[in-house]
Amino acid sequence: MSNLFRFLKRFHFILLFLFLQGIALILLVNYNRYQSGQFMRFYNEVSGAVFNARHSLAQYFNLRRSNVELAAENARLRSQIEQSYQRFDRSVFVVNDTVFRLQYEYIQAQIIKNTTSRRNNYLMINKGSNQGVREGMAVISPTGVVGIVRAVSNNFSSIMSLLHSDSRISARIKENNFSTGSVSWNGRLAGISQMLEIPPHIEVHVGDTVITSGFSLNFPEGILIGTVSRVQTRPTDNFHTLDIKLSTDFHTLDHVYVVRNLARNELDQLLQYHLPE
Repeated sequence: MSNLFRFLKRFHFILLFLFLQGIALILLVNYNRYQSGQFMRFYNEVSGAVFNARHSLAQYFNLRRSNVELAAENARLRSQIEQSYQRFDRSVFVVNDTVFRLQYEYIQAQIIKNTTSRRNNYLMINKGSNQGVREGMAVISPTGVVGIVRAVSNNFSSIMSLLHSDSRISARIKENNFSTGSVSWNGRLAGISQMLEIPPHIEVHVGDTVITSGFSLNFPEGILIGTVSRVQTRPTDNFHTLDIKLSTDFHTLDHVYVVRNLARNELDQLLQYHLPE
C-alpha cells in the first residue's frame, strides 16, 4: 500500500493530465460528428484486425456446422436456376415482353465479433468499403434477417443487430399479407422480437410466418424474420402485440450476406421530391 501511495505522489501530475485528456477526448468524440466518424473508422479497423485474428483460430471448431448451412443455401439456390425446371410444350404462342433486371447483389462475409446479451447488440464482419459494403445496407443469413450496417472502415463493418433497441424492420405476415407492421426488440430474450400495434381486424395465429415487407430500401421482399409464437391483445384498444420467434440463431451465426440494392441511388433521388399537398 505504501508503494502505491509513493507511486501516486510521484506521478500524480502525469496521471491527472492523462485523466483530463481522456475526458476531453470523450467529449470531442461524442459531440462532434466528424471526429466521431473518424474514431469509429479507426476503432473498426484496429478492433477488426484483432477480432479477425482471434476468429480465425476459433473458426475451425465451427466448420462442420458452417458447411451444413452453406450446403443448404447452395441447394436452395440451385433449385432456382434454369436447368432445374422442366420445359413443357403447350402449343401456344406466347409473347413475353417482360424485362427482368437484377436489383440485389450479395456480398458474403464472416462474423468476427458478435454480442447477444446486451440491450444494444452489434456484430462485426470482415468486409468493408474496399469490398463494396456501405452504411445502411441490409445483412441477412441463410436462415433470415440479421441487421443493418451502421459503420464501415476499409476492410471491416459494424452491424446493428436485430437484437438492438433501435432496430426496426418493416414486416408483414405471410399468411394474410398484412404489411404495415414493424419488428423490434424489447431487450429481453435473444430469440424473441415483437411486432406491435397490429389492428384488431387482422387475423393472426401462432405459427404464422413473418417476412420482410419489401417497403424498406434495404431488405428485399420475403426474407424470413421468424414465426409468431404468441398473440397478445391490449384490453384498452384491442391492438395485437405479437411475439416473434426469430429464425436466425444469433448465438451460432458465422456467415452472413450483405445486401446491395442496385437501385438504391435512384430511389434515394426520388425520395428527395415530395408530392404537393
